[in-house]
Amino acid sequence: MNSLTSMQPDLNAPNPLAGKQVPAVMAEATLRRQPDSQPRSMLNQCCLVQIYPADVIDGMMLLEENEFAIGRSEDADLSLFDSSVSRQHAVLIRGEDGYHVRDLDSTNGTLVNEQPIQDDHRLNSGDTLRIGSFLFRFLSAGSVESQYHETVYSALTRDALTGTLNKRYLLEAMNREISRSQRAGLHMTVIMLDIDHFKSVNDTHGHLVGDDVLRTFGKRVGEICRGDDLLARYGGEEFCMLLAATGREEAREIAERCRRVVVDEPFQTTAGPLPITASFGLACLDPNQPATTKGLLEAADQQLYEAKRGGRNRVCG
Repeated sequence: MNSLTSMQPDLNAPNPLAGKQVPAVMAEATLRRQPDSQPRSMLNQCCLVQIYPADVIDGMMLLEENEFAIGRSEDADLSLFDSSVSRQHAVLIRGEDGYHVRDLDSTNGTLVNEQPIQDDHRLNSGDTLRIGSFLFRFLSAGSVESQYHETVYSALTRDALTGTLNKRYLLEAMNREISRSQRAGLHMTVIMLDIDHFKSVNDTHGHLVGDDVLRTFGKRVGEICRGDDLLARYGGEEFCMLLAATGREEAREIAERCRRVVVDEPFQTTAGPLPITASFGLACLDPNQPATTKGLLEAADQQLYEAKRGGRNRVCG
């Protein structure tokens, strides 16, 4: 990946998060840095990389102190200005065996690899750390460079919240697959998926519960996908499946299995179990007819609209 090789971080430069202004649609993060006391090396430094909201280029934070405080307070080493973050939320503590994270009785808790921690929890390289609506990856000393590039590549191709592929990757893959299908004379199908009444989940229970629903949705539907199927988060609560060499009837069967795996069991969230349904719209490529990525997505989206209009929790197309 030559494009990633050029992204090596300059660890001797001031951290660009200091005083950084994040667009209003995102929560805001600010890193408070102490003056350098000695040169830094990639081989003996640990770091956090902010992966949600995605900021893997500018959002690399070196851990240089024995204690690194995170919270909404302006006095924190890493200030996260978002209502889901407590003023004193968590602290990273350097011990003889590496860094540990301790929750400071925060309102929403501190999660490591999406599991709430109770006491001090030792961080391993590659662990994810959730603070409110923010998601970070911890990289340990000795592995920062290689894992940083893996983190960047993942951020360029995957949605950090749900683990599904992202819209950029989807569109590039669709362009390639349309050309391949037309050359080989094969059908392919695009399915648009949308979580029903998702706005009411956010409005009633808050965005952190909404995040729980999105993560579970991505996991359940992803488990139904075949090995060569592609599942991507298209935006918000909308997802898209790309099924290569798949005709309409087979695609409908797959969509029905996805619908059932969503509705059959309530989603476990921090607000308790919630009943969730989803609507599906599919469009099939005729290899003998001209087709574009935009046209297929619009056709699938129109069928999704029909599913919504018909009462939701159904497959159309």
